[in-house]
Amino acid sequence: MQRSVFHDLIDPIKGAVAEAGFSTPSPPQEEAIPLILKGENVLIIAPTGSGKTEAALLPLLSRLLGNGIGDGVSVLYITPLRALNRDMLRRLEFWGSKLNLRIEVRHGDTSTSQRKRQSENPPHLLVTTPETLQAIITGARMRRHLAGIKAVIIDEVHSLLKSKRGVQLCVGLERLRKLAGEFQLIGLSATIGKPEVASDFLFGVERKKHVIKSDALKDFRYSIQLPQPSEHDTLISESSFTSVDVAARLSAINDLIDSHESTLIFVNSRTIAEMIGEKLGRLRKDVAVHHSSLPREERELVESEFKSGKLKAIICTSTLELGIDIGLVDLVIQYMSPRSSTTLIQRVGRSGHSLKRLSEGVLMSVSADDVLESSASIDQASSGKLEALKPYENSLDVLAHQLAGHVLEYEDGIEGRSMFLLLRQTYPYRHLDEKAFWRVAKFLGDLGKLRIEDTMIKRTRRTREYYFENLSMIPDEIRYFVVDVTSNRTVGILGEEFMLLKARVGLHFICKGKVWQIESIADDRK
Repeated sequence: MQRSVFHDLIDPIKGAVAEAGFSTPSPPQEEAIPLILKGENVLIIAPTGSGKTEAALLPLLSRLLGNGIGDGVSVLYITPLRALNRDMLRRLEFWGSKLNLRIEVRHGDTSTSQRKRQSENPPHLLVTTPETLQAIITGARMRRHLAGIKAVIIDEVHSLLKSKRGVQLCVGLERLRKLAGEFQLIGLSATIGKPEVASDFLFGVERKKHVIKSDALKDFRYSIQLPQPSEHDTLISESSFTSVDVAARLSAINDLIDSHESTLIFVNSRTIAEMIGEKLGRLRKDVAVHHSSLPREERELVESEFKSGKLKAIICTSTLELGIDIGLVDLVIQYMSPRSSTTLIQRVGRSGHSLKRLSEGVLMSVSADDVLESSASIDQASSGKLEALKPYENSLDVLAHQLAGHVLEYEDGIEGRSMFLLLRQTYPYRHLDEKAFWRVAKFLGDLGKLRIEDTMIKRTRRTREYYFENLSMIPDEIRYFVVDVTSNRTVGILGEEFMLLKARVGLHFICKGKVWQIESIADDRK
């Protein structure tokens, strides 16, 4: 009998693995565990449900516990969403309880008392977001706790690769290395078009790393439907106040939900999610809407009710593309073309949440052109031809922000040349021109955000304010909370454009898949 890589883990972890019911390692675990046990930097690219988290965490904890875990934070687990933070904490708490490790989460919603406790008694493993890392790396107490970092795990790398949040994280990791020295870095990702680009982006061009790619392990089945209206759909269109074409698609979606246990219906925008949610809600009550403009409490309630079986379907946007645990899904419906093969694989991969289960996806088309586009996406996905993600390079706004943050870390300021060289170690700034760097620094100096003294860059009274007001690379938008006056409960969030151009007392609008009427508009927005 072939020796399992689980046997190379220390005894306490082997016992916890057996208790968790892991008898045979998955292919990504087979490849990753030996490398991580050796202290190598590894990027694991594998489908949802392939055990990527355990492939990274188990050998890492085995190595750290075997060498004697020290004071302070030893492992950072970085995820791009707060919801993933909470979900990951639930998954990690099992291992923490078995190995006597303190595991905690920290993000923008973490209470002041929790933050104080973490500053006084830091956990062994801290689950956080890219933005929160930016916040804690400048704090005096947390810097002392982070100075002993041994490893960093970054989840959902593909979602960071294409945004300025990823650029910010790359520089943040270099700042962390300057504080703690070299640490082991492990990346986890779903499908990526060019793994070598993702690897260089995450680890830097010069740093030694390994890429484990297991994209072809899972079976997918795709189909396309373009429903044609029937006499029955005419009745549905009248009762749901919609066209017969939309009614035909709603009827087809309704039949698919009935023929499966649990269904995710992915759409390409929040507007479509609300429209489908409201119309489908007229046909059945066991469906709900899930997107980023709903309050956290509402999203968590939807996730919980879906997991318990109270809901049979969720209409969602990209918020559920990532690995939030919502239980078993046996069908994914993609409403309209997903517009890319990478998105298609990621979304359909949410069904059959394990390597042994078939991932089934139905693409619900709205026109002949949509059928052609969906067919192309399926063909590309089936042949493994995925779109290459192009990372941002030389983002000057991120550069300015990171320069301010790095200056905050040192009371006497920093040498401009040292910051320039730190930036050049990252993939996004590997071609950065030194003249461009100094132009940004002097621009911040002219604004009073920094002070330039010869080759030294120092803080001013406005540096901290500038840095913390711009922690997020997500574009700012004023958000207006929707409050149900019958229960005084927040049920949704409206954007600034809607409020400025359309909102008025008496207006009907759709939120959470239901029709609401504006009774009043208050000034106490947040």
